[in-house]
Amino acid sequence: MTITNNKTAQDPFAESIEKAIVHLHHEHNSRYISRKRLTLTLVVVFMILSAAAVIPTALYCTQRARSGNDNNDADLTDPVSSHTRAPISATHDKPADANKDARPNTPAQPGLQIINSTAYSHPPHYAHAVSPYSKLTYLALYNPSPSDSRLFVMGDVHGCLQEMNDLLTQVRFQPAHDVLILAGDMVFRGEDSIGVIRRARELGALCVRGNHDDKVIRLKSYEYEHGAAAMMPEDNIMPEGNVGDPLKFGNKHAPIARNLSRADYDYLVSCPLMLEIPSLNVVVVHGGVDPAVENLTDNDPWSVMNMRDMNKDNEPTKEKLVSKDVTESVDDGQHWTTVYEKQAGVKEKNNSKSTTTVVYGHDASRGLVFGNNTIGMDSGCVYGRKLSIYDIKSKQLNQLDCINRKQSEAEEY
Repeated sequence: MTITNNKTAQDPFAESIEKAIVHLHHEHNSRYISRKRLTLTLVVVFMILSAAAVIPTALYCTQRARSGNDNNDADLTDPVSSHTRAPISATHDKPADANKDARPNTPAQPGLQIINSTAYSHPPHYAHAVSPYSKLTYLALYNPSPSDSRLFVMGDVHGCLQEMNDLLTQVRFQPAHDVLILAGDMVFRGEDSIGVIRRARELGALCVRGNHDDKVIRLKSYEYEHGAAAMMPEDNIMPEGNVGDPLKFGNKHAPIARNLSRADYDYLVSCPLMLEIPSLNVVVVHGGVDPAVENLTDNDPWSVMNMRDMNKDNEPTKEKLVSKDVTESVDDGQHWTTVYEKQAGVKEKNNSKSTTTVVYGHDASRGLVFGNNTIGMDSGCVYGRKLSIYDIKSKQLNQLDCINRKQSEAEEY
């Protein structure tokens, strides 16, 4: 903005001031002026000078106020992302600026640091391709604030919003002082997947990505990039490369993906594959980690989200090869935690670096499992069993009976 300050002959304020001063000088010299007339003249001069200073200032302030209001209008935030629940049935069209490289717009959680958001450098030989639609962050670090009272990890919620809320009420969760980490699979099977995502957003919950969350993200990413019309016919396989779990456009996760708002999608995308808490020597994942892989970020993402057991070739698999009551090796393989715990024991004997505790979900068939260096948190709420929440700091466990769910041992992949 350019401000000019040039005086012209037509300036009424300048002319009035000049005339008043000349008049005062003339009458004073001729000694005809009375005390009252002198006082009145000085008052008039003062009023003119005041008007000349105040009016431009007022106009400038008015202009700034209008400009400020315009800027504020442009900065209004989405009420959904400001702790206001949106209708569950809300759908969003493809945004004009959507592109395959778009990263989540969710504000970063205080204390959260993204370490690796692109790819691993030394993948294991069995690694699967990572879908270009996964928008995956591999590893994030979380450094709890000294003001954090409790640090909870909750097992797989799977759309069970009522039970999630009831359990948080049971532990008297306080968003201003407590931190919640969701161990993946917020969505699918239960009746309110969108509601669970929005509740997590309201609470400012941290999270890791589960295998079902990943499917929803990939389907929605494809829709944003290519449009819903391109996702037909439903029996066609979505082109993603040699991924571990190819998806049809009509996959069972598609209805959830269609109903995600942009804010819901951004939040789900922001959940990293692994969340490490260095100060507590803890890492949270959904499925597990390969005990043979030294660096966390070199783990195969598909395996981290899907693994349960290690097969006879010591490769992670989603198959349930070992009974939940068996803690030793069998001919077909062994649970990944069995191998991990053995390696931890060897390290302790050799007085080497302490083993990181892995907190995981996903394996509902085994339920809640506490090892020396592993904690399994999926206690099968959506199957009519329990929903579990664990305070990492105090090591206190709380559970809720999911009595309104149908009891079932069945588990889909």
